[in-house]
Amino acid sequence: MRSVSPRVVVLATVVALSGALVACSSANGPEPWEESGGSSSGSDASSGSSSGSSSSGSGSGGSSGGSSGSGSSTSGSGSGGSSGSSSGSSSSSGSSSGGGSTDASAPPDTGADAGMVTSDDGFSASRTACINKINALRATDTALALAPYTLVNTDTSNTCVDTQATNDQSKNSAHYSFINNDPSCTWGSANGFAQDECETGYGTSPTGIEQCLQDMWDESLKPNCLGCVGCTAFGGACANCDYSGTKGYECGHYVNMSAPYFSQVVCGFAGAAPSSTSAWSAQNFE
Repeated sequence: MRSVSPRVVVLATVVALSGALVACSSANGPEPWEESGGSSSGSDASSGSSSGSSSSGSGSGGSSGGSSGSGSSTSGSGSGGSSGSSSGSSSSSGSSSGGGSTDASAPPDTGADAGMVTSDDGFSASRTACINKINALRATDTALALAPYTLVNTDTSNTCVDTQATNDQSKNSAHYSFINNDPSCTWGSANGFAQDECETGYGTSPTGIEQCLQDMWDESLKPNCLGCVGCTAFGGACANCDYSGTKGYECGHYVNMSAPYFSQVVCGFAGAAPSSTSAWSAQNFE
């Protein structure tokens, strides 16, 4: 699920919400990888269906991508933002103020090759896989020279996004916390933010996270997402870039992951320890 955050929020059908833009698509059935919980290359992505994508943010624009059987939504604030998640299902949304816990003594992450990230919430390996996979995929972009994202790895940011993922899973509602800004997970002075979310089917193990992120990135291969490649407009506002999936496959997850207007990401996880297929995870971008 992906989400964008300009100034208006559209949920499911059309719901106006000040300070965010959410685009949902529930008419289309789940994509093949959503029904199976990921492609065959991921051992931890064997089941699930996609719930949708949403992103949020405020300002001039924002975008997030993801596909879902149940729908997708986007919302955001600032100049741009996107979010997405996938688990047998995938969804994305944007929000601010992170959660989780990390070792304050760990060296700051450069965003390129994080090495082993140290965090106190038990998701060090999964968080390492998250940032490294995202940046490895960004490095494959041939249309734009995308700079690697910097991983925001603090106790405050990790705990906040961990809480968002946990709350969303408990409510079985992708991007619920992000869209409702509860808890609010923003940091720094970014102009916008967004979120991607991996739901049931992928789990929170390193392998499952990598598979979810790969499936989100592969949205760029869909016919109605080809215009997203090389798009620099906030929220993927380019021709032949169906961010919300109104014409078929959603493109928002890819848009959020390949955004040239974001520079940081927080990877958050539900539960107390990595799970093979059941737990959700979220990636918040600024």
